[in-house]
Amino acid sequence: MYRISTALTYCEWALEFMAVFPICIITLLAAASLVWAAQKQHPFKDGLWRRHHWLALTHFLFFPFAILIGVVWENPAATWGIPHVPNPMASRLLSCVFYGSLLSCVFWAWRMKGFRWYAVSLLTLVELPIYGAIFVAGMAISGEWL
Repeated sequence: MYRISTALTYCEWALEFMAVFPICIITLLAAASLVWAAQKQHPFKDGLWRRHHWLALTHFLFFPFAILIGVVWENPAATWGIPHVPNPMASRLLSCVFYGSLLSCVFWAWRMKGFRWYAVSLLTLVELPIYGAIFVAGMAISGEWL
């Protein structure tokens, strides 16, 4: 039960990451860009959207993976100058989630020919909470919280 409440807390913190000043500006710009691109490029009306493009939404799976890493390899908070060393396997897994997420964005933006502006805007909106989850999981595995 403790792990579930920890995971839910980390999810909440990761989503609150989008309300931090520079990130909220990027969120608003990406949302406006998505609306504008949908009106200009008409990805659903012109027959550009293929059935396999829905698989781009599997990109959301990076969010729970990052949270899971933070929950499983949680490190107790550092105490008075005695730093805790993060688990090297957890650090590598978190790096894999980060780079895998970037590669997934590039792959799906490349695959969506004809409406890449729409795809980049959509993937930017999906990527921001994932970066928040990676940030929170990184603090959890290092034990050093802001």
